[in-house]
Amino acid sequence: MSDEVYVSSFARAFLGRAALIKAKAPNDSPADEDIIDLVASGDTEAFGILVRRYENFVFTLVRGLVISEEQARDISQEVFLRAYRALRRFERKSSFKTWLYRIAYNSSMSHLKRKDDNIESMQDLNVEKEQENSVPHPAKYLLRRLIDKLNPELKAVVIFHYYDDLKYEEIAEILDCPLGTVKVRLFRAKHELK
Repeated sequence: MSDEVYVSSFARAFLGRAALIKAKAPNDSPADEDIIDLVASGDTEAFGILVRRYENFVFTLVRGLVISEEQARDISQEVFLRAYRALRRFERKSSFKTWLYRIAYNSSMSHLKRKDDNIESMQDLNVEKEQENSVPHPAKYLLRRLIDKLNPELKAVVIFHYYDDLKYEEIAEILDCPLGTVKVRLFRAKHELK
């Protein structure tokens, strides 16, 4: 059995040989803060470790907010590019993960505000509706469709809490809103999903 791990092409763009070796051993992985220090000192390849570590989380969040998988891939890449460019401004008042999620959330919301997205989303809905019968887990698909119908603010809270297992406090920090607002949005989302 090979000790190689799958690394997305986007992560590979940042990963050099040394960083790829570090990415193979998740138990021995350096802390986010240490990686950020490496990037700040000029080791741009170290950012690939962060990409590898968080690419699935970011994609899941973005995919939950936008309907098209292709758009989600594009936005996810944009999130990491924005994070890389803004890394010098990361003040470490929150965790890197929370900061990255905030970038992902803002990028997704910006994308949804664009006029063309509504047209593409409706076309995607029609295509996915045709595929509904071929889905191996119809209940899971139905739940996903119901969540997709929520407004973006409610949808984000549901995804953060139930898919990403984030605490209310973390969600409030990501969304830059009071803790009570997070709880109210989650309550409203559950009510709308019933």
